[in-house]
Amino acid sequence: MRKQSYDILIIGAGIFGLAAAIELRKRAFKVALINPDRIPHPRAASTDISKIVRMEYGSDLQYFEMAAEAIRGWRHWNVLLGEKVFHEIGFLLLMQHPITHANQLFEKNNQHLLEEKGFPYEVFDAAMIKSLFPAINPAFFPHALFSKSAGFVKSAKAIQALAFHAQQLGVKIYEGQCGEDLLIEKNKVVGIRTLEGESFYAEHTLVAAGAHSSTLIPGLKNVLKPTGHPVFHLAPKEKSIFEHPRLPVFSADLSNTGWYGFPYDSKAAVVKVAQHSNGIPVDPERDDRRVGDNQVKDMRAFFGQAFPALHKAPLVYTRICLYTDTPDGHFWIDRFPTVEGLSVASGGSGHAMKMGPVLGPIIADMIEEKSNPWLDRFRRRTFDGGVSPQEEARFFKEIS
Repeated sequence: MRKQSYDILIIGAGIFGLAAAIELRKRAFKVALINPDRIPHPRAASTDISKIVRMEYGSDLQYFEMAAEAIRGWRHWNVLLGEKVFHEIGFLLLMQHPITHANQLFEKNNQHLLEEKGFPYEVFDAAMIKSLFPAINPAFFPHALFSKSAGFVKSAKAIQALAFHAQQLGVKIYEGQCGEDLLIEKNKVVGIRTLEGESFYAEHTLVAAGAHSSTLIPGLKNVLKPTGHPVFHLAPKEKSIFEHPRLPVFSADLSNTGWYGFPYDSKAAVVKVAQHSNGIPVDPERDDRRVGDNQVKDMRAFFGQAFPALHKAPLVYTRICLYTDTPDGHFWIDRFPTVEGLSVASGGSGHAMKMGPVLGPIIADMIEEKSNPWLDRFRRRTFDGGVSPQEEARFFKEIS
């Protein structure tokens, strides 16, 4: 028997890899997971103080249902992990026009699904916004839809807790092991050799390495594209007006601007804001991930109007958040067609973390070749040159 041999070997300890490891171990597989640095990796997509958890995907019923199940899963994980990583404080969708206006179709579609599926929500006018949320300029955003079944996850903290839970279940985790070459025998992947000189063997190998997945599997370079999206941490003087419940997680006319943010984080002493758009191409290894001056200028111009107390708030930290985008913006979860023993789970496209609790069963069903009602959308597919991400929440404008 080979040294370090497993039923399932997972490359990458982000949300894809950890969710899969936990579910596969629950199904009695002998599972190992390798990661090129500590967990969470300091440059990984999952490394941040917070990520939104929301059901609001416009008219997309499948994502709505997946996210609703994921929210139930995050509640369960809070109990299972023994610490509160998911904070269900609601999601405020700010609008510049009434919800019936053509520019607010995204919000209108969300309201329709929330109502149809029986989830609680409220619609606010300018007077209510001024009263309830004093940080917001009601002249700039006089309308809002508030979804109560939503919030945010402490992403880096969650990844650490999930890794610990996986180890408790019996998953063997190897940090500081960077996958370099897949080991192939008789057209079957039998494991991986790492940059550090170790070899790990398994009956089945799952590549869940985010933007690095296409480095291990060059055939995926045309479907897994790393893009960068700016994140800003601001330190307002008037902290109290940014604290929950005076400010929940919010989107600022998301489909028309891309801007969203979080309430004041007392530990980091900041308000985090970011932009969810098509982003800019990023080399995950070579680029330094610094936010550009033009991006800072755009952020200042927007939030100076929308949240006046942020206008001159000190900018204490910036980063480029890494997405692994597929051309259509959907996950890529499937067996590799030309060799045996190899699967891929990647293409987070900016919404993997919120779906964390449902990713494990989807990936495990794929590996076991079991039926799953959500899997078909994420299987291997082909694209023509005109395909663009289909998520209604994303703002499509190139950031300079």
